[in-house]
Amino acid sequence: MLKTFDDYAPGLAPNGKMAETAGAPLKPSGKDKDALLTCLISGGDERLECDAATGLNMYGYGPSPRPQDLAFGSSTASTISAPAFAAVGAYYADLLREMETRAATDIYAREIARMRTKLLHLLGLDQGSGPSRVDAVMATSGTDIHLFAAELLARQDDRTLMTITLMGNETGSGVMTAAAGRHFMSRVSSNRPVAKGEELSPGHATRNTTVAVRNPDGTLRSEEEIELELRGLIELARAAELRCLLVVTDVSKTSLLAPGLETVFRLKARFGAMLDIMIDACQFRVSGATIRAYLAHDFLVAVTGSKFLAGPIFSGALLCPPRMSDRLKQRPLSPAFADYCAKADWPEGWVARDALPDHANFGLLLRWKAALLELERFVGMPEQKVISVLNTFAEAVGERLKHDSAFELLDSRPIDRKSLWGDSHAPRWDEIPSIFSFYLRNPHQDGILTATEMAAVYKNLAVEQNGLTPVRLGQPVRCADFGDMPASALRICLSAPLIVRACESADALDELISQAMTVLDRTADMAAQLASQPSMARTSGVQA
Repeated sequence: MLKTFDDYAPGLAPNGKMAETAGAPLKPSGKDKDALLTCLISGGDERLECDAATGLNMYGYGPSPRPQDLAFGSSTASTISAPAFAAVGAYYADLLREMETRAATDIYAREIARMRTKLLHLLGLDQGSGPSRVDAVMATSGTDIHLFAAELLARQDDRTLMTITLMGNETGSGVMTAAAGRHFMSRVSSNRPVAKGEELSPGHATRNTTVAVRNPDGTLRSEEEIELELRGLIELARAAELRCLLVVTDVSKTSLLAPGLETVFRLKARFGAMLDIMIDACQFRVSGATIRAYLAHDFLVAVTGSKFLAGPIFSGALLCPPRMSDRLKQRPLSPAFADYCAKADWPEGWVARDALPDHANFGLLLRWKAALLELERFVGMPEQKVISVLNTFAEAVGERLKHDSAFELLDSRPIDRKSLWGDSHAPRWDEIPSIFSFYLRNPHQDGILTATEMAAVYKNLAVEQNGLTPVRLGQPVRCADFGDMPASALRICLSAPLIVRACESADALDELISQAMTVLDRTADMAAQLASQPSMARTSGVQA
């Protein structure tokens, strides 16, 4: 039997947490696969923990492939594919053999640097060197990236930072807390318990405010209204001599690019150096060309490997354009960040490395390995094929959701990046939506299902019942409040692996569409089944 990483880099407990006592041995079940699975869920916070009975985390996902699932939920999370799992397993075994003769920390530093280089290469960002080089900070999740950005930009010029984010129902549940420079979970990557909501850097007093993109009834606010609100917030910050970080989401949980880029560029022109921009592209539903264009405008860009790329949760990276790198690489980190990341996770030459331990996070390494395998396959597809698959899927699913009385589409808008590209650019795959959000209508009375009922539909579909394979949709997103009754939208999504498979042949594309229709059939049937139950009927029928 192969040894485990804990034999070389002690600290992992059998449940994937860091051990209470350094050097506590890992005791897997006796199978190499068990040790690999344990490693895949190590090196993060409690969101990675899997229930002992089900083997699934709080999102309903685990570290093993589930090829039988109808997997259309990549806007929430993904399960590692069978090919990626096989490749990661071979990689894992190679690393273990090397650790017989070489220090784990040295191997990790080399390998995470290779992951960084590979990511930049696949995005077309590896052409620069020296002052024109893009840097990438590796992180255990997208939420961690928001925490890093807040720390790096806090107290510049001795001015307090104010971050402006979208409401958490359109981004991540911990983003608003992290963007304020505070612990967003109760346990950090080192397994040390922390007080959720407590500042990592006491005295930096990072402030956070949010902007809603929807009205209470779920319809979209006008871009003019949002821009007016943002301008007012930033004016107040300037009057108070604060710096601002505006987080632009491209795209959100419900496929919104918000605030709009015309608004963003007008705000940047108005407020200049006191306003920094970070693009939250953590869904990774953007092309390398789009990322390069954002970086060319000196915007930070946050990406993760666990949504569209369908790598195992969690992995993230903060991409820093050259001029931002020049500013940020001189910024120290609070000692508290030693619980969140390792020295090797940060690029060479960054002062932040000085506060960080020289340790190895092989869980993060393996998760990025899987995600980059999927990214490499995806970017190898001809763009016209990808566009054809996306257009065909969008037309089929859009028409079904629009005309089937079981569904009601959530208000949305096209993805508009003309301000980034200009009007005369060739079609790009990332302008076509790959997330479709919808309410479910109650077939027994007028109105849509409540948020509680939508959650029940989601959970029931995700488990095998009566011999039917599990259906994985995007978790319900709280989008509206009708009176005192909240309403949520489910999401059916495409991932990079699904697109790659559909690009292989016309039959494969037909199979993808057929599976999507099956998912919607099953969803409508489950809604009707639950709505007919007496306990549900008493609360059904929220008026849209």
